[in-house]
Amino acid sequence: MAKKKKVLYPVVFMIVITVAFTSVLAIINEVSAERIQQQSKLKEQSKVLYAFNIEFGETGEEIIRQYNQFIEERKVGNRTYYVRKANDEITGYAFKIEGAGLWGSIDAVLAFTQDFNKLSGVAFLNHSETPGLGGRIDEEWFQEQFRDISLDVTATDPYLIFKPSTGGNVDTISGATSTSKAVLNIFNQNIDVILTETKGDVLNE
Repeated sequence: MAKKKKVLYPVVFMIVITVAFTSVLAIINEVSAERIQQQSKLKEQSKVLYAFNIEFGETGEEIIRQYNQFIEERKVGNRTYYVRKANDEITGYAFKIEGAGLWGSIDAVLAFTQDFNKLSGVAFLNHSETPGLGGRIDEEWFQEQFRDISLDVTATDPYLIFKPSTGGNVDTISGATSTSKAVLNIFNQNIDVILTETKGDVLNE
């Protein structure tokens, strides 16, 4: 009997500890879920503003104020897109996109002028690229080079091309060639879909 107690005690103890910690984690997750969702939404709003080159402050209140003033969310089919407005006039459109990076999915925002003739800007939402290498796609210098790039849907060349190639309009990240190529592939593929398929539905709304 004493031997059975010695065997059962650690088993019961571990079960109790496991249940207790699992319950605590479940409670923490339940309590923080709403705040995490709010922060995720706030991050998305700030990225949309950045892609449109709209200045915003560092606080959540400033981001929300600017977003509500200039951005309107609409849907085409099952896809949500963003409309930039100024004095009740539409000045641009933005779309969330995703694609395969080197280590995982890369999620970003592409913003266009109201006539879709130029790329207004880009912003990265989430990625799993290597910090210090491919992770540098978050850096301002890399994102800023995508502003005001002309888009010609009739051209045979890709919309975005690495320098110093002929027609090059963006720089690669030194030491992160694979991530740089992945980003350009994602952007070029999604720009093509937006210009040849989504654009018509958006403008006809």
